[in-house]
Amino acid sequence: MGLVIQGIILGFIMVLPGMSGGTVFLIFGLYEQMVKDLLRLHLRPYLPLAGGILAGILGGGFTFAFFFENHRDPTVAFLLGCLLASIKAVLRDCPKGNKKRFVTMVLGVIFGLLMVAEPLGGSIETENVSWWLLMIGGAFSSAAMIIPGIPGSSVLILLGLYDTMLFSIKELQLSNLLFFGIGSLLGIFLLLNLLGRLYEKYRALVSYFFAGLILGSSRAIMPSGVNPLVIFLFAAGFLLVWVWSGKESPNVLNSEG
Repeated sequence: MGLVIQGIILGFIMVLPGMSGGTVFLIFGLYEQMVKDLLRLHLRPYLPLAGGILAGILGGGFTFAFFFENHRDPTVAFLLGCLLASIKAVLRDCPKGNKKRFVTMVLGVIFGLLMVAEPLGGSIETENVSWWLLMIGGAFSSAAMIIPGIPGSSVLILLGLYDTMLFSIKELQLSNLLFFGIGSLLGIFLLLNLLGRLYEKYRALVSYFFAGLILGSSRAIMPSGVNPLVIFLFAAGFLLVWVWSGKESPNVLNSEG
């Protein structure tokens, strides 16, 4: 499979909450060498991959923005299933819970609940988002996305930027996309090594905290009502991520915590 095709698949998957870009890199056999090359700024071999990722993100953004606008409840039900199922990948290969890890998860839940201000897809005002928040969202989501098992798009949900970025893509809000892109590049080249080291050293605590964040922030994508279609799409999203996350173990970074 060519790098462009792999990139398109990666880009589309990265748009889905709960889908870990790092896990996909592992499945494609790109992870370890790619991270080494990124940290050495050896980028040229990955330009076709980057082009494919951009195309996949644009395609996924247009698709989900359309469904957000026209079919919010079924769309958020599907995304909610994706998000909750990702807890399996986040906690896989971690030690069993103890008091310290449980407290860490509870703190994550509380932090997630406090951070999420309003439901996704309720009111979209992409023009009013601060440039610095877009850069922060780009930096942390891109760096987190490359770590196996951590879904970077969940960071955008936590910051209330997920639907904003979808609609920025759909409406080609170039200023928003530019600031987010600059933040993403900074995140990959400045934060990836730092977050990787933290994850390696404190993997269990980071994973339990992130699982709590996912649970807490999931209230942002609750459907306003329940019907058979909403239930079906929730189950479909859940199964998609649950099965996908079982394809490759994210246990690349040995850790204690």
